[in-house]
Amino acid sequence: MKKYLAFYIPYFIFIIVFSLLILNNEKADLHLWLTSLHTNFSDIFFRFYTEVGGSIPFIIAGVFLFVKYRISLYVLVAQLTSGLIVQIAKRIFEEQRPKLYFQTHFPDILLHKIDGVNLYSTHSFPSGHTCSAFALFLTLSFFTKKPLIHFIFFIMAFLVGYSRIYLSQHFALDVLVGSMIGVLTAVICRFYLDKFSIKWADGSLKDIIYRKVK
Repeated sequence: MKKYLAFYIPYFIFIIVFSLLILNNEKADLHLWLTSLHTNFSDIFFRFYTEVGGSIPFIIAGVFLFVKYRISLYVLVAQLTSGLIVQIAKRIFEEQRPKLYFQTHFPDILLHKIDGVNLYSTHSFPSGHTCSAFALFLTLSFFTKKPLIHFIFFIMAFLVGYSRIYLSQHFALDVLVGSMIGVLTAVICRFYLDKFSIKWADGSLKDIIYRKVK
């Protein structure tokens, strides 16, 4: 735990701040406030950056096959486990996303629309992209000892979470709970995977290629 304080401390601050905002504001008011600062740059940036919580983690897992199997394994297990939990939760709660929520309760309010972004209507809680991003970047933190990198990884995960609000794909609560699932899953997966002696996991595709070339 102490090794990763540069990730955990800002994350706990994020939990406290978002929890207070959620508890002290109406759902719609908070969403409108969090999405009120739009610029052309942020529209473009968040439109594309949000995909860091989509298919990108699996691409990263594939890339790390050339570095060390263990990193790919931990990333993949955390992604699959957290993704399964999120999909089950989405179908249990069946919460409306901002698009449908505002159409139903506040039809006169128009959400900011960004070209190229398709707004979904259902399965809002929790945020899968946020869960995926926090699981990814915390898992990657486990494989570096540099606090600055840990902090940067937190910022990268947080930006994915905020992008889901900014794009009006999720509410703040969806993002908060999604991040919790991602973090807890990453920690638990690492705990159990560390119990196994997986010797082959310390190899990589690079080793195989190098031996063939040699």
